[in-house]
This record gives sequence, C-alpha cells and structure tokens, in this order.
Amino acid sequence: MLSRTFLKEVETIHNDTHSGAAKIAESCLIALKQECLTTRNQMSRSFLKTAIQLLLDTHPMATIENALLPIYVRLVQLIDSPHLENGDPKPAIEMIFATRREQLRIGEKQTRETLVNTLKQFKSILTFSHSSTVIKALLQLAREGFTDKVIYILESRPLKEGERTAYSLANAGFKNVVLGIDLAIHEFAQHAEAAVFGADMIRVNGKILNKIGSVTIAKLFRELGKEVIVAASMAKICLRGIIEKDHGWHPVIPQRNPKEISNIIHPNLTTWNKYFEVVSPKLITLLIMDKEIFKTPIEQHLPTFIETSALADQIEKLRIIWNEVDFTMV
Repeated sequence: MLSRTFLKEVETIHNDTHSGAAKIAESCLIALKQECLTTRNQMSRSFLKTAIQLLLDTHPMATIENALLPIYVRLVQLIDSPHLENGDPKPAIEMIFATRREQLRIGEKQTRETLVNTLKQFKSILTFSHSSTVIKALLQLAREGFTDKVIYILESRPLKEGERTAYSLANAGFKNVVLGIDLAIHEFAQHAEAAVFGADMIRVNGKILNKIGSVTIAKLFRELGKEVIVAASMAKICLRGIIEKDHGWHPVIPQRNPKEISNIIHPNLTTWNKYFEVVSPKLITLLIMDKEIFKTPIEQHLPTFIETSALADQIEKLRIIWNEVDFTMV
C-alpha cells in the first residue's frame, strides 16, 4: 500500500503548472526515492510499478519516463539480488537515484552546450514560452559575451511564461530583447533568423509534443525558409512508446483549469485550455539531443540512431520487466 505522504506528493506534482519538465522530473525522483526508502523492506515489482505509473500520469512528459523507468530496472535488480536478503538496501537505493539524477544532468548539459554552439551563428532568434533548456543556453551565450543578438519572445498564455523568459534574458545583459503577444508571430518572423524551442516529448517517429503555439511558429518559419530548431536531451524520448512498440501517436492531451483563461460561466460558452500540441518532424530543420544534431528528414534519422544507441539495450530490458507485472491497488 502506497503511503499517504507519497499520494499527496503525486497530487502536488500533478497540480504544478509552473515548473519546467526537468524540475517536475526531479520532484518525481524525490517522491519515489522517499517512498522506496520508507518501504524498502517491503518493495515489490507491482508496488514499484504502481508508484511509478501514478507519477507518469501527472504530466505527459517524457522526462518523467526517462527519470523513472530506468530506475525501475535498477530497483527490480536490487529486489532480485540475493546479496541483500540480510542487509539494508538503503545505500543501494540512494546510489541508484543519485546515479540517475547525474545522468539526466549530463544529458541536459550536453544539449545546452550543443545548442549554444548552434545559436552563435544567428544574429536574431525567436523563442516562446519558458523552455529551461533554451533559456539556459541563451544565458550561457550572454555570459560568453554574445549580448548583441536580438531575441524575440512571444508571450505564452495563460501563465505569462514569455514575460518571465524576457525578463531573465534582459536581466542577463542581452541588449535587445523584444517581447510581444503570440499574434505578433508574423511580424517577428520577418526579422528573426531562426526559431528555437524545447520539447516535452519526442517520439521515435520524430513527432514532438510541445507547448501550444509551436506548430504555428514552425509552419511560418518553414514557409519563410528559416531554421526551426528544437533542443531537448535524450531524456525527452518517449520510452513507453518504444517499449509498447507503439509507433503511431494519438496523444490524449488533457484540458487544464478553464479559470486560468476566464471566470465567465455561461451554458453556451466553452473555455478551451490545452497546453500542448504535436509538431510534425517535417516542420523541424534541426533537432538537438545531447551531443547529436539531426537534420531534416528527422523522421528517417532518429529511429536508426535509437536502434543503434546504448538506449536500445535498456529499452529491451524495460520491455521485459515492465510488462510482466500488474499494478496494485492504491
């Protein structure tokens, strides 16, 4: 039986609409680690799978999958280890979580460094929302003295994430940060050389889940013959889709609280508030993941890369042990 403390943490994570994917994944790791330490002598595969599934369901983010599913493999190995029958598994549990967190941080750092080198060639850049990967890369550019670049930022409602991004970059020293509403996209696209944004999930077929507005930006920039750059670490690859051999993608994108947009209630009025949408790989010219840069056609290059990478072996192990047990009652 999962603890009340853990279930409360799951609810808190689900209600977090302000933090980025990396921060939310970190919260998931902390919650799962504490639950494992609390129940370390009663852990089972079914118990772990149930706890992880509840965390996976909080947000449609591949970062959560990549944080938790490899941990599941290691914890199952720990449960099956005969060397721990009479010992305390606490040190091993702490090491498993610490190692995974460091692996995720390395991937994020490599992606950021690759993006920084890519953006140095552009005099003007457009972004929107509040991608931590993109913002950290731009902040690094500022620290390296590339503050003469023009940064166009589109507002992202209802949380005004564009405003936060603009303030961070202006405060970092960029001399020309331009903030506008999302409908300023046509005007801004005439001046920006490249559009760059992050991703909440990347499928093996190259399709990307990202903040609503990404498709409009990508289509316009492609029509103008300009670069559309997506930067996200390999932790954004959808592991469950590969494990389940589901290469099609029809995600159920949940509605968020309509009061974020309007408090008006009327029987003839529906308030539509979805955060995410699917971006076709055909709209992306560059996909940056860790040290890798995939050029269009991304839908052809990405599957081959995954099949030949170290990720393939990990996926096969996951496929075997994830599907062999059912969930428990919460």
